[in-house]
Amino acid sequence: MSSTDAAREQIAQIVVTLRAFTRAAGAFATLLVLDQGDATPPLVIECPAAGSVELSEGEDVVQLDADLLAAAPLPLPEVRALPPFDVDGVRAEITAPLGGIEHHGRAVRELVALFPGRSVLTATWETTDEETPLHLAARTGDPLVLVLGDEQFEMAPGWPPR
Repeated sequence: MSSTDAAREQIAQIVVTLRAFTRAAGAFATLLVLDQGDATPPLVIECPAAGSVELSEGEDVVQLDADLLAAAPLPLPEVRALPPFDVDGVRAEITAPLGGIEHHGRAVRELVALFPGRSVLTATWETTDEETPLHLAARTGDPLVLVLGDEQFEMAPGWPPR
């Protein structure tokens, strides 16, 4: 197998993994900035719950139908879909479901650990306020970042505990 074929298989596996996670988590979308080493720009993979997945590397952009790829996903962390987060966008508060942020934060952090180097994974969920989405972003070794609408919060290192 050529290195190009191996790289394509690896990308296909990452794409189907992101699609499976996005759906299992009940997320609206995930975005992975895949670290490919110092000599290569990162590969950005935008994966909505449905529709085409977009891969971009520098100026090059490709769209894939993740549902047609034959690759098997990587093992997913424990994750489940929850009811939409009940938020107050003005006060930047999340009131329900209790434990939901911890559950999804743990899953996002565990999933990003499957990807190389300084890769960053962001998952986005719809909330009860359609103008205030919830984003959780993780990079191995860094604190989780929660973004609610226009407000960004860096969580304490190690949060949520395993």
